[in-house]
Amino acid sequence: MRKRTLLATGAVLAALFAAAAWLALPRTGTLPAPLPEPVALPASPPVSVTRPEVEVSFELPLLARTPDAAPGSPLEGTARFTLKDPRTGEPLRNARPLGWLALHPEGQPPMDEATCKERIQTYLGGLLSARADVDLNSYLFLTINHDHTLSVIDPQIALSRTKLQNLVSLGGAPADWALLPDTKALYVSIPLHGTVSVVDTRRFLVSRNVRVGKDPGRLAIGPDGRYVWVSNEGDGTVSVIDSGTHEVVGTLEVGDGPHAFAFGEGGRTAWISSRDGEELVAVDVATREELGRVEVGKGVGAIDYSEVARALYVLRESTHEVLVVDAARREVVRRIRLEAGASSLSFERSGRWAFVLYSGGDRVDILDTASSQVAHSLTGFSKPDQVVFTDAFAHVRNTDDARISLIELASLGRENKPSVVNVTMGQKRPSLAKDLGRSAPIAELPEGNSVLVAGTADRALFVYSEGMNAPRGTHLNYGREPKAVLVLDRSLREVEPGVFTAQAVVRENGLYDVLFLLDSPREFACLEWSVNGVPEDASAFKKRLLTLTPEFDPSQPLTAGTPSTLRFRLSPAPHVEDQRPVAPEELQVLMFRPPSGHWQQRPTARLIEEGLFEIEVSPPDPGQYQLLVGVEGRGATLGELPHFTLGVQPALAAHSNDSEVKP
Repeated sequence: MRKRTLLATGAVLAALFAAAAWLALPRTGTLPAPLPEPVALPASPPVSVTRPEVEVSFELPLLARTPDAAPGSPLEGTARFTLKDPRTGEPLRNARPLGWLALHPEGQPPMDEATCKERIQTYLGGLLSARADVDLNSYLFLTINHDHTLSVIDPQIALSRTKLQNLVSLGGAPADWALLPDTKALYVSIPLHGTVSVVDTRRFLVSRNVRVGKDPGRLAIGPDGRYVWVSNEGDGTVSVIDSGTHEVVGTLEVGDGPHAFAFGEGGRTAWISSRDGEELVAVDVATREELGRVEVGKGVGAIDYSEVARALYVLRESTHEVLVVDAARREVVRRIRLEAGASSLSFERSGRWAFVLYSGGDRVDILDTASSQVAHSLTGFSKPDQVVFTDAFAHVRNTDDARISLIELASLGRENKPSVVNVTMGQKRPSLAKDLGRSAPIAELPEGNSVLVAGTADRALFVYSEGMNAPRGTHLNYGREPKAVLVLDRSLREVEPGVFTAQAVVRENGLYDVLFLLDSPREFACLEWSVNGVPEDASAFKKRLLTLTPEFDPSQPLTAGTPSTLRFRLSPAPHVEDQRPVAPEELQVLMFRPPSGHWQQRPTARLIEEGLFEIEVSPPDPGQYQLLVGVEGRGATLGELPHFTLGVQPALAAHSNDSEVKP
């Protein structure tokens, strides 16, 4: 009982600290001056190498820090690989390259082919202790949780239970979220406070709370990423936030009730509906000025725009119909009858097929814009509430059983019934969770044919690849219910034929090894790239802030199944201003067995004297183990401080028994 009381007290304290942190964050006031534009540093010419199957060219132009940048900020730039067929000179399209940058050790010769290949294999292993200085392939899983937090999970770390990179406290229940196209900021609406929290996705903390209207709910970001549109469900308004300054630059009167957003005409026009209002509002995105209104009546639940049809499709739940609005004439031109209970409407990527879900029943209707009719009525679902699209499939979540339903998009234009495949995700149906939320519980992964699925009631995440009959992997969400998921993709992507780019952050000048791997055709290569112009304070920022020294001999093997006591010293580095002694409650200690990390232990550190700590570990089996120490609050997460490789020998009893056995 005492343990439960302590846990409850801790939860209350955590909530109070979160609220205090929210109150301490900067609020918006008068509009600041426009942010200065970054200046490009002098760029070196690209470096190239030709392999049998690919010609690789690489460059990394950097941008100088702006005057308002914080001290110690790194430099950023766009890493660029250009791939060509060495025989024809034609761009190598639709490739899937991987890339890393690592500082080349001073005085060492250039990397040979064998070393290059070995280093790439090391990086592919995902070990915390062997990570590149710049990873051009990274992506993260983000979740909205039931306990008012955001989880940040690194799925590429080669450990089964230590992938939680950050946990962001929001200080209130989130309603919705939206990620900028450049992935630098995430916006989260908090109805309780009437604010939108801006989450810095570099540092993963709430950098600002923007005050908007009453009860902010749904968020939307236009294709150009310039503005964030906020539905203020309690006062009939929509706030418009400038994504560059994080300031409200306009407030629109659009009607009472929850609002829905759609962007048409190449993103130039924003359409806004209101459930309790009777009109759609068309707004010029660039000027934020109202262009006109369309009478549609009350009860609009969802809207979406089809670029192919150049029309807005409006789901009017109260009359069980979809209204087709001509975007140019701004008038209703057609009505499509539906069954009662339709609750959501959204287009797949081509803009031809609109999916209508019935969240209280077992039905999905698919509308064809070519005929403005219901082309397919599919049954067999179980209270479907959300649909997410990849290029090949519509992924429908069922809330009353633990499966998602995949509808093959290529089959929609055929005469036969569309192909539907059901795949079980976890053991518990989503409806058993505390709250399902309104944001998407499924997100597409960078490879394009896989998705991440929130197992809300299972408190887990499932990775599924199309064509499989079960998830290919599971990630824990550390006791929290994931109500929604996003994939923060920082990996290389094709921006024009044969050209692949990713944002890169560097903190040190010097010569870097550029490591490159191509999946198909299978090729690897290593080049060199020189970085200059990084300010000295950025390099100093990278220096270790703590000094870790073992008081044990790492070369001395431990014994399997026997507790062992290890001591180490940990103190602030001399160049650090904050010289406060490290407290034991600040430490994170992890011992695990690579490469999979299926066995792991998190020993509690005990303070022996100032700067000296003691832990007890009990590795179960002979082999090689890794010991990591981190102090996240001091800027040293697990893997950043020196790590220790510990050998574990068989127990003495096993040795004795073995010696008694005679051949």
